[in-house]
Amino acid sequence: MVVDLMIMAVLLMLSAFFSGSETACMAVDRIKLRQKARSDRRAQVVRSILRQPEKLIATLLFCNNLVNVGLSAIGTALAIRLFGPDGVLIATVLVTVFLLIFSEITPKTIAAYYPNAIAMTVAPVMRACIRLFYPLVRLLTFISNGIIGLLGVSRPTGRTGITEEEIAFVIKAGAEEGALDDAKQDMLLGVLSMERVLVGDIMKPLRDVVALPLNASYDQVFQTIQKHKYARYPVYEKDPGNAVGFIHALDFLLHARRDSFQLKRLLRKPHFVPELRTIGMQLVSFKKEQAHLSLVVDEYGNVVGIVTMEDILEEIVGEIEDEHDLQPGWIRQVSAGRYSVDGRVLVRDFNRWLKTGLPADEVRTLGGLVQRELGRIPRQGDSVRVGPCRLTVQEMRGKSVTRLVVEIPQE
Repeated sequence: MVVDLMIMAVLLMLSAFFSGSETACMAVDRIKLRQKARSDRRAQVVRSILRQPEKLIATLLFCNNLVNVGLSAIGTALAIRLFGPDGVLIATVLVTVFLLIFSEITPKTIAAYYPNAIAMTVAPVMRACIRLFYPLVRLLTFISNGIIGLLGVSRPTGRTGITEEEIAFVIKAGAEEGALDDAKQDMLLGVLSMERVLVGDIMKPLRDVVALPLNASYDQVFQTIQKHKYARYPVYEKDPGNAVGFIHALDFLLHARRDSFQLKRLLRKPHFVPELRTIGMQLVSFKKEQAHLSLVVDEYGNVVGIVTMEDILEEIVGEIEDEHDLQPGWIRQVSAGRYSVDGRVLVRDFNRWLKTGLPADEVRTLGGLVQRELGRIPRQGDSVRVGPCRLTVQEMRGKSVTRLVVEIPQE
């Protein structure tokens, strides 16, 4: 009897070991594990056995069921010797309770609290079990895969890695828990969005671009630079859509002479980019070409705007404010939750400045958003509700919304 109880105790501990090992191996933090594997061989072992999860699971289940069956058999035999026919029921109840408490709930709970530490501790034993029971495990895996195939369930192919969505979730979770401030969160999420945001989403439209005609005089160029104080200006011939290059203000100030001035002598080669290019690709292009400004063309080859290095950086780090970007009066707070806004303000920028969630996937400006919601050319006084916000047309110029009032509900 004493021997039977000792064997049952050992089997109970083995069952707890395999149950806890299963939970720990399945719940490990793979990022921390990868970092740990650089200096800890045990972490390397865990990573190696996790590369073939079907082998690990099959081995754990085989070993766990083996010891559980042995525990039940010995417990039942012992109970029958002690209590006769009623021993079957007694053994069933007692063995079930002991397995649930000491071999399932308790070890799995502890393993869930410390998955990485426990996984690295049990990894060498699990690797030995996988090798020891390899023939049986391979047979069981073969049968299991056959059943999976009959059920029409497809197995994933290729290596599974960390997805962009998972990285974004970790960043947001870190911000919620105080590990990251809002600025760092926005910057990291901005980097992740670089392959989704298109040049056309952040460009300055042609109508808002300060450009110079090719036949501009010295005084005209000087006055334009003095008034707007930009570093670069597109140059066009006959029509703003027919850009032939751009000039740098510094070139003009250093080399231009009034008596022999010809703007074409200062022209720099234009860089044309499609509006459907991602800003990630455009950032690489800027670096390769050592450029800071590109002319954006649509699918028909027409110039529709410009994009600068600053536009892309603002998408990553947030608004880089200077005296020329957001003109005075573009966004003016009228009262609590009520703003008078220029219709040319980009929806993306408005969302970033005032933490709203207006849709920016099909339109660029707030004026365009109102027009899309109305389904026609807006008129002064028109009002639409987009999500929780109400947008009311305040001023029109021709067919364009020049100013509107945005009401944002206060929490």
